[in-house]
Amino acid sequence: MASVPPKLEKRIGLSQAVLSGLGVTIGAGIYVLIGAGAGSAGNAVWLSFVIAAVISGFTALSYARLARFKPVNAPEFHYVKLAFNQRLGFLAGWLILWSMVVSAAVVSLGFAGYLQQFIDFPAAAIAAALVGLSTLIILIGTRQSMALMGILTAVTVFGLVAVIVIGVPHLGSVDLLEAPKGLTGVFGAAALVFFAYLGFETMANLAGEMKDPGRDLPKAMLLVLAVSVVFYVLVALAAVSVLGWEALSSSSAPMTDVFRLGLGSSSAGAITIISMAATGSTAFFLLLSASRAVWEMSCYGVLPLPFCTIGQRRTPWVAIVGVGLFSIIFILIRNIETVALFTNIAVLLAFTGINAAAIRLSKTIGKAANSKPRAWERITPAAGIAACLWLAWNTGTAALLFGGILAAAGLVYYQAFVARAWSSRPDRDESPP
Repeated sequence: MASVPPKLEKRIGLSQAVLSGLGVTIGAGIYVLIGAGAGSAGNAVWLSFVIAAVISGFTALSYARLARFKPVNAPEFHYVKLAFNQRLGFLAGWLILWSMVVSAAVVSLGFAGYLQQFIDFPAAAIAAALVGLSTLIILIGTRQSMALMGILTAVTVFGLVAVIVIGVPHLGSVDLLEAPKGLTGVFGAAALVFFAYLGFETMANLAGEMKDPGRDLPKAMLLVLAVSVVFYVLVALAAVSVLGWEALSSSSAPMTDVFRLGLGSSSAGAITIISMAATGSTAFFLLLSASRAVWEMSCYGVLPLPFCTIGQRRTPWVAIVGVGLFSIIFILIRNIETVALFTNIAVLLAFTGINAAAIRLSKTIGKAANSKPRAWERITPAAGIAACLWLAWNTGTAALLFGGILAAAGLVYYQAFVARAWSSRPDRDESPP
């Protein structure tokens, strides 16, 4: 066990953090899942994005308040542990960690699907190659990684802006409140498109590499969520206005079809490349964030110690390689919609823990800030708990079963490998490193 955890290079400022968050948040979710969302919510899919944003917002406020109090890597693990106990903290970190690893695999498969528009090559091989390339770039160093993220994010945002512009002349052509399955369909779509907002929480894994995490991390989280909401709602309005929910839901490449109808067939190649940038950047940052979470939890003694190793370039190379290998294994999972729901249930359970921690630690945070807890600082996380549990219920039976199995596996691992080692630590009651 590392007595003095190694330090990561501190080079990330507010703008880089925002770009990183946008890179993973504005990505595969909107480019891949908007069609499936429209199949459930109809033309009112934009409303599903609003509902998912509100639910995300409650939790973002909890993350921001906790991050301002104590910025850390692997925040789900540390905050829930600090508020409750080691076991629940580990479970929260476990759920988030696996959600990132599996999501990276699925998003990589989404990238492969777009690339197959140009080359005839097995999707699994393409996805594995993307994970391998992303892993190599992350190994090179954080500064180089962030530069690439900025480029990919700019390309992704350009594609969304183009979709919005294409949709403007078509606004009013469809009933934007048409929901063939009623509110049940709108809520079901919200449980699915919630995946599109995942990303703001992973930014906290970069706390150890930020110049001023206490000041910049909360701002970056809220900025990323605000920008994402605006883009998603506008893109959803544009897409259903151009195609209508029936055509949108039956399309395997919805953004390509929007471009094709709005700009002609010659534009299909351009949006395909943009979609590859979107899915590629999402996979990249998920791998980056997951490796930092593994490194932190390993240094703290709840994952195998070798993952705590820092290389000559001041990057956690063992954690980076390990996450990449596990993602390649999960590439065998091919249904993006199903695994998105699997990811969502894991994240929603962890978010419930974060909101509960924000309530439990409200007095501690107030003392640290020399102020009394205000009413809203308890109300918003309580609303977050209720909203997360409600949305989790709407993910469906299969996702709920997956979440239960994943949580049970985490508790078994904890009891078998972590609890005994932790009980023998002389410093087990100390604060997280």
